[in-house]
Amino acid sequence: MHTSTLTIRLPQEQRDALKETAKRLQKSESDFIRELLAREFEQVSFAERASEFMGCIESSPSASNEKDSFREAIQRNNWRAK
Repeated sequence: MHTSTLTIRLPQEQRDALKETAKRLQKSESDFIRELLAREFEQVSFAERASEFMGCIESSPSASNEKDSFREAIQRNNWRAK
């Protein structure tokens, strides 16, 4: 793994908290920060997670008589039912 050095400036309170937290977790400050960054980069936004459910579903009273009713559309798109 190729690595590079990054220098950042922190307020003293953040630096103290970083030292204490890394020590409590028995990690180096660098390891702790690398793990924080990895978690941040892996996070997927709510919009990305919900993208397959985004859209418009007709929910007017007349839609209940149609073949593709609101309830059927919800059941079809419900990830728990798959």
